[in-house]
Amino acid sequence: TKIRSLRSTVWSLGVMFVLVAGVGALAVAFSQDNTRPGDDILGLGLGGFMVGQIPVITLGVLTISSEYGTGMIRSTLTACPRRARILTAKALVFSALALALGTAAIGTFTLVALAVLGGRAGAQPADAVLRTVLGGGLYLAVIGLMALAVGALLRHSAGAISAMIGFVLLPTIVGLFAGETVGRFLITYSPVSISASLFGNGLDPEVNGWQQLGFLAALTAALLAAAYAAVSRRDV
Repeated sequence: TKIRSLRSTVWSLGVMFVLVAGVGALAVAFSQDNTRPGDDILGLGLGGFMVGQIPVITLGVLTISSEYGTGMIRSTLTACPRRARILTAKALVFSALALALGTAAIGTFTLVALAVLGGRAGAQPADAVLRTVLGGGLYLAVIGLMALAVGALLRHSAGAISAMIGFVLLPTIVGLFAGETVGRFLITYSPVSISASLFGNGLDPEVNGWQQLGFLAALTAALLAAAYAAVSRRDV
């Protein structure tokens, strides 16, 4: 009921859709004269996808942290004292919504790219299209779930959003200055690199996007487990 009635849901997911599909479509429009046979046109959607995940992260945090900020969490816990059930319900509803709309946004960009540039670039591999559309949608659901877990752990909207933005951007930057082994790991499994791999421009050709997405999912599962433990032990 809350995620359907709050304005932040409509605005956040609406902005995400516009950024992913709209920015990608603009990139397609500007690339019409430069496209050649064999070009990877799906990579044109990476810019919109990178900025489009920010509203998903914001909404993931607000799905839980806004109740702590306003004090509504007390009413929620009074209505449903089973805290694990509350967190599970929020995680399921939010992740399903992010997956559905994220996949739809990336699918819209892909259809536009294939319709406008497909004749010049040639047919795109079916596995690449599936990786971009389905993998991109799964990525948005996973990164959103991670944001929800961080929001539950920190119980502070601004702090949790800042932490998640840092998680998205900092590993790639730190990896450039770290040692070879640590630096390569940070860069390979950073959200920036995972996003690039899903759109066909991976920073490490030896690791594919599905492997990187699996690592992100495992990290999210660990944070969710920590969130369940924290929510169950706190007084509020």
